[in-house]
This record gives sequence, C-alpha cells and structure tokens, in this order.
Amino acid sequence: MQHHELLFAPFKGLTDRRYRNALARHFGGYDAMYAPFISGVGQERINPSKLDDVVPLEENLAPTVPQFISTEAREIILFGKTFQQHGYDHINWNLGCPFSRIANKKRGCGMLPYPEELDRILNDVFKEFPIKLSIKTRLGYYKQGEILKVLEVLNQYPIHLLIIHARIGTQIYSGEVNLEGFKDCLSVSKNPVAYNGDIYHLARLREMQDLFPQVNTWMLGRGALINPFLAMEIRGVFISEAEKRRKLYAFHQELLEGGRRVAVNQARLLGSMKAVWYYLSGVLENGTEVFSRIKKTRTILDYQVLIENELQRPFANEAALENYFRKGVKHRGI
Repeated sequence: MQHHELLFAPFKGLTDRRYRNALARHFGGYDAMYAPFISGVGQERINPSKLDDVVPLEENLAPTVPQFISTEAREIILFGKTFQQHGYDHINWNLGCPFSRIANKKRGCGMLPYPEELDRILNDVFKEFPIKLSIKTRLGYYKQGEILKVLEVLNQYPIHLLIIHARIGTQIYSGEVNLEGFKDCLSVSKNPVAYNGDIYHLARLREMQDLFPQVNTWMLGRGALINPFLAMEIRGVFISEAEKRRKLYAFHQELLEGGRRVAVNQARLLGSMKAVWYYLSGVLENGTEVFSRIKKTRTILDYQVLIENELQRPFANEAALENYFRKGVKHRGI
C-alpha cells in the first residue's frame, strides 16, 4: 500500500514546541510538524528569542519545519542561512495566512494578487538560498483564480513542496473547501502539491485520496486538534477506549505541567488550556457542551477536577467529529 505523508499544520499561539512534542510523544503518526511562523525579524539579524520555538533542532521529538512570513528577499535568504546554521535543511514560507491585519500588508495570502512581485522576490531568493523552500498557500486572496497565475510563477523555481489550503483568503475558514479549485492547481503546478483543508476523520481523508489519487502528501489542521488520534488512525493504528483515555490524559497532563513552567500566573495558564480544549473537546461526545463547562472554570483546581470527570465520557464517532468541526468551532490559527 502506498505510504502517504502526513504533515501537522501550524497554529499561531497554540502549537508551540511543547504542544508538538506532547502530540508526537503520545500519539505520533506525522512525517513532519510545521511550526507557527516567525515574522518581523529585520534583514540584518534575527533576534535569537524568535527562534526559541524551533532551536535547538534536537529538542523536537518529530521532524520539524520552521515557518516564516516575509516579503523581503534579503530577509528570506537570512532565514534560510540562519536555519541552515542550526541544522535545518528545509523551511516553509507562509503565503496563506488569511487574516486582514497580515494580508492587507501583502503578507500571507495577501501576496497572491501580485504574482509579478512574487516573481521578483523568488528570483532574488534563489540566487543564494541554501536549503529547501516549501510554500503554504491558498487558492487566492480575493478569488480562486489568483493562484493559477501564482503557480505559473512558482513553476519557474525549485519549490520543494506547495501546500495548498483549498479556500481563498476572504473565506478565512468558513464555507466549503473548493475541491475543483484545488484540482485546477494540480493540472497547472509543476512542483509537488500537498492538500490541506477540512480533513476531520479517516473517512474524509479516504474521500480526498479517491478524488486526488496523484496527491501523496496531506496536511492535517483543525481535524487533528479536535481528534489527536487522527494521524494514528490514518496509519491503521486503532486502540481501545481505555487506551485512548490513558493517552489523552497523559497528553493533557504534559501540556498542563509544561504550561505551569512558563505561565506568569494562574489566569494565563488556565487561558492556554482552554485554548487547547476549544478544539480538543470535540473528541468527546457532546463536545460543545464539554467546552462550555470547561470555559466556565475559574481556578486551576476546578479545571483539573472537571477535566478528570469529562475524560470519562464516551468518545465522539465520525458523525460527531464532523459536526463539531463544521459547527462547534471557528478557526483561530494560521
């Protein structure tokens, strides 16, 4: 059977190294995990604190790909050289962030309406870029057709992997993915293409594989935050409910204890754990109600007692996972 590569998507403010390592330790299944983007570093020097989430490389439990956001060729080259010095052989350029505060500055997917500028940047970058460069992007910012002109530009350069989220920027994460738009990309791109968007359970991935048999690489985002067992299940690993409960509790405890070491106060720690459960509640039956109760906790002690009780609930089936994905959450990440 063909091996499909699975990538874990970056979520700004959530999937830091502590989260990625806990996910890798207790669930696994990923060929690579993409770190949230680094930005605003200037063109001459990268502040070492910007690199804390990915350096040193040896502290990543799973293969990790750093991500940056930029519109300056010299800055992009500096990223490449800096990460090469730290042992990385691959970094990712974020051309997909849809949020207006970023996109309106021609960053993220805000660059997609300007293929000529993108061409100019890449022409300079690839004169001295030292490592592999992948790109995470969308079908466009304002309209789907924008990506097609961008692909014509990218076809001129050795892009290691092009990860396409099958929506446009103005959708943010609402509405349906545009599968026909993604299919058009496959017919135009000369670079390898990975699919990203609305893979929330195993059956959904199999549906996508049937639609796009030429695609070998899949990025999991919100579906993996809701169901951390997703990559395991795609790999054909199925465990008992008791073992699921044990893993989920251990995962939670690692995040909680890691949060204690960095949180400045109880309120900040509680807020960070609620952000995790905003998605993770969906793995349990009646996930919306579960999160509603978690959201109301005001102390860490009350929170811990509630979590131990909630983890005794049955796990959600595929229909419930899909319902939570579509109706229970709005996306907060990148």
